[in-house]
Amino acid sequence: MGIFSRKKKEATPVNRGDLIPCETMIEAPPKGSPPPKKPADLDAEQTKKLAQMLEHFNKPDLVLPVSSTDDTGKTRPISSWEKFFLTRDCFLRYLRAQKWDVPKAIKMLTETLVWRREVGITHGEEDEHPLKPEDIAVENETGKEILLGFDYDRRPLFYMKNGRQNTESSFRQVQQMLFMMECATTLTPQGVEKMCVLVDFKHYKEPGIITDKAPPISIAKMCLHIMQNHYPERLGKCILINIPWFIWAFLKMMYNFLDPATKEKVIFDEPFTNHIDPSQLEATYDGRLDFKYNHAVYWPDMNAKIEAIRNKQYERFQKFGAVMGLSEWDLKGDHDELVYPVDSIKA
Repeated sequence: MGIFSRKKKEATPVNRGDLIPCETMIEAPPKGSPPPKKPADLDAEQTKKLAQMLEHFNKPDLVLPVSSTDDTGKTRPISSWEKFFLTRDCFLRYLRAQKWDVPKAIKMLTETLVWRREVGITHGEEDEHPLKPEDIAVENETGKEILLGFDYDRRPLFYMKNGRQNTESSFRQVQQMLFMMECATTLTPQGVEKMCVLVDFKHYKEPGIITDKAPPISIAKMCLHIMQNHYPERLGKCILINIPWFIWAFLKMMYNFLDPATKEKVIFDEPFTNHIDPSQLEATYDGRLDFKYNHAVYWPDMNAKIEAIRNKQYERFQKFGAVMGLSEWDLKGDHDELVYPVDSIKA
C-alpha cells in the first residue's frame, strides 16, 4: 500500500458516557504514564563534539547579529535567556540533525539564534519586538491550533485544524505556528524532547470559519522551513486525517520538501486512538475529552501556564549557575543536585 493510500484503519470505540469535561490546556502527562527516561549515554566521540559546540558558543567575545536582514551590522552577545535555550540537549539536537558534523551544527544553531532574535522569541528583555500572545490572538479565535493532552510516549499533542481557518493567508499565520511550536517545546515534560502533531483537514461549519482550502505553498514552505531548520529533532510524529481529495495534491507536493527523517514520522489517515490514550484525546476523535474551544477561556489559560512553566525552568537555570550547557533533565526536574553538570562535558 502506497504512502498516500486513503485506506483508513478503524478507530477504537470509546464509552461516550464517560466523557471528561475540559476547557483548558493539560499541563502534564496523566498519572500512570511511563516514568521519564534519562537521556542516552554519549560515547567518547559524541562527548568530544558536544564539548566543541559548548566551547564555540561560550566564547566570551562571541557576538551575533540581531537580524539576518539588518544592514546596520548591529550585534549583541549571547543573553542569559539565550544561554537558557542553549542546553546540553539543544546542542545534541543540532548535532544529530547534522549527522554529528560540528561545523554544520554550529552554523545551523547560529542561524537559529539570529532567527529567534528576528521573530522575537528569545524571551529576554533584549527582544526589540517580542512576539506576544496578543499579536496573534485573532488567529486562534476559532481554535485552529491548540495544545491538548499527551500521547503514549508522553509527548504533548499539537493540534492543527485547517478546517477552522478564520483568516486570510499572511505572515501572521506563520507567527501563530511558530508561537505554538515554541509553547509545545516548553510543555515537553522531563525526559521528552519531541511533540506529536495532529493535523485535521475536516471543514467545520461554524461562525468565523472562512475556508478549508490548503494554505498557499509559500506559507506552507515557510512553516516547513521553520520546523526543519529551527526546531530540529522536535517532531515525534505527525498524523494527518480527514484529508479531502483537493488536499492530496497539495500534500504530495509538500511531501517532496520533507527531509528523509521527517518523512518517516508522517502518518496518513490513521485513527489518533492508535497513538493516544482516550483520556488524553478529544471526543471528536473517539477520545474522552469533552473539549469545546472557548477562546476567552483557553487562550489566556494556555499562555499563563506556558509562562509559568518557562519561568520555573529559568529559575532552575539560575539556581544551577545560569550557564549554557545545562541539561533539560535538570531544568525540568524538581531535584536539588545536578545530574548532568556542565563541567562533565569535556573534549
